[in-house]
Amino acid sequence: MISLLIKAVLMVQLVNATRNIYSPLYRTYDMVPQGICKSRRIPIIDNILTQSNPFLLSNPERGAIFWQSWNSSSFKKFADCKFYLQAPPKMGLYLTVTQAQLRKNSQGICIDSIVVKKSNEKKFLFCESDENNAPRVFSDDGGQMRITINLDSTLPLSYLNSTLEVQFVVTVKRDCDTEGFEPCEEDEDDSCIGKGFFNDGILNCPKCTDEKSCTEDSEQVPIVNPSNVLLSAIISLFATMVIFGGCLWCVYRYRHCLTTCNTSPGAAGRNNRGEAIAAVEQMHVELPSSPCSDIRPTAPPDDDKDFPPTYDSLFPTGSSER
Repeated sequence: MISLLIKAVLMVQLVNATRNIYSPLYRTYDMVPQGICKSRRIPIIDNILTQSNPFLLSNPERGAIFWQSWNSSSFKKFADCKFYLQAPPKMGLYLTVTQAQLRKNSQGICIDSIVVKKSNEKKFLFCESDENNAPRVFSDDGGQMRITINLDSTLPLSYLNSTLEVQFVVTVKRDCDTEGFEPCEEDEDDSCIGKGFFNDGILNCPKCTDEKSCTEDSEQVPIVNPSNVLLSAIISLFATMVIFGGCLWCVYRYRHCLTTCNTSPGAAGRNNRGEAIAAVEQMHVELPSSPCSDIRPTAPPDDDKDFPPTYDSLFPTGSSER
């Protein structure tokens, strides 16, 4: 019985959510099936085939909802999503990011990101709702906005059943001198939206003025213009190529003296010592090989000997003188 009750409550919530998303007040866009997110191709082709015609919200009393969800495999098949919004002449836009479930790394830097560009060229980057899980609301008086969703397909999702999700609600705002419109911001005369958007369960206005209960949106922080970053990268690459080319030219130009230039005094001394040792090892005494060259010890002549006196000299014998 309890399980049936829980299922009934979930079904009611699902029906209410479906009724809100597919309300006649909104036109819903599924970004992948309707070609807003192109299949991944060569980057140049992706830029050419990116949605260039803006979505024109010609009826101020009807908004638009852009929605998409990717699983662990489907997000790798699609390139970055870009679409443009255009309000009728002399009207503005409110863009509410009601769902932003993208990835961050351990340092809190966005792996995937959403970039919102206003008509005044200011850009805002984020990858999730604020710390309080509140929707982000952007306002543009010029009536033009560009939304870009960047997905890093090289990095897989953390879990097999993980998903990436985004949902945007777009509402036209106009001057408050028209019947059937109410202001979103009391101090702004051009902040009125259709009365049907109030208390419909979908946030349209900043600070939740169109709904009875919701959390205020977070502060918007602009990001650096990516075109300036790209220009700096190109200049750095060109400078690196010039320096590298100059080094190669110097090596080629002075290639003949590299051996001499690389010879140090210590090396020269070591070479000289080596040559002297080799010369000494090669030196040898060559003696004549003739037979006369044989040297044997010889006795001194007899005249040079000092013999003892003879017997005759000591005891002479001769004629007797007896």
